[in-house]
Amino acid sequence: MASRTRTTNRVLFVCIRNTARSVIAEAIFNSIASRWKAESAGVEKAEKVDERMAEFLKKKGLKAKDKPRSIEEVNLEDYDLIVTLCEESSCIVLPTSKKVVSWHVEDVAGKDFEAIERAFNEIEKRVKELVRELEGVYTTSR
Repeated sequence: MASRTRTTNRVLFVCIRNTARSVIAEAIFNSIASRWKAESAGVEKAEKVDERMAEFLKKKGLKAKDKPRSIEEVNLEDYDLIVTLCEESSCIVLPTSKKVVSWHVEDVAGKDFEAIERAFNEIEKRVKELVRELEGVYTTSR
């Protein structure tokens, strides 16, 4: 099998089920980054993304991914950076040689819009800082 050459760096956002926190981070990151691409996954497999979170993102002009996926469905070594967004200890240690950054963010799956907005604001701030660090720019597009 031929190896493919990548020209874009990739970041993977990980939370427990890939239903809210990591989906928010992926959507924000991809809306502002120009030289990096984000994807997301969960430590556990979920059936669908959180509906309230998807509705919240839509109101912000962002799109949630259609279906969650687990880290078993991705090759962690394909990513240049992995960011965990979990309070839960099961999300902190991932079997990879890649750089892993941990952000402790409250799980908002199934919670009200106020909780989702708090998490969104925290994640947005951190994602903007990360993009500035990775790309050397500060964007105000969001």
